[in-house]
Amino acid sequence: MDDHALILKHPLRVRMFHYILVISFLPLALTGLALFFKAFDEPAMNLVMRIHVVAGVVLTLGSLGFFVIAYDRVVLFIRRSFAVTVNDVKWFAVLGGYPQKFLLRKKVAVPPMGKYNSGQKLFGACMLTGGALLIATGWGLWGFPHLLPHGMAHAFGEIHLILGLFLTLFLCVHVFLGIYMFHDFKAMFLHGRIPYAEAREAAPLWVENELVALRKE
Repeated sequence: MDDHALILKHPLRVRMFHYILVISFLPLALTGLALFFKAFDEPAMNLVMRIHVVAGVVLTLGSLGFFVIAYDRVVLFIRRSFAVTVNDVKWFAVLGGYPQKFLLRKKVAVPPMGKYNSGQKLFGACMLTGGALLIATGWGLWGFPHLLPHGMAHAFGEIHLILGLFLTLFLCVHVFLGIYMFHDFKAMFLHGRIPYAEAREAAPLWVENELVALRKE
């Protein structure tokens, strides 16, 4: 295959769900921080809370919709995100070579990866499990606060807070590295395609075990 040929990495359904995540999770993160730090006066905080709730509803409906219309992609994503191999251990040993590249201007050997590298798999696993817990605890705290036992409500609040802060910090790293990998960043938001040469370099196992097999068929 020509190195300049474009191959599909992010199907339309995945890109659409990513748009929903952007327009819901980013406002959730920003308003969540504002609520945590009590950054404004009472009227403004009430508005912030309303935005937080609306964004939470969008995230919930978007996630449920994606699960229904793209169940096959969800299953595949779970398999990829939770599959741990020796290469993942080796990847984390050098942190994907990013610190050496950014701080030392040095390129180190990185083990071959599949469609997602080990850091992306960890982020995906955290977003999947953490996001589900955020949705569940958020609905419990907002929709049924008087039905929850005091201890459970307190636990929901702590889980919601800790996971929200953790995923917000993780999101900052994800956005930075996503922009750094600009072809992939552009593909996720636009046409879904990346150059074959980049795919072969960043995800050789995906190219060899999935793309090449599909091409031969």
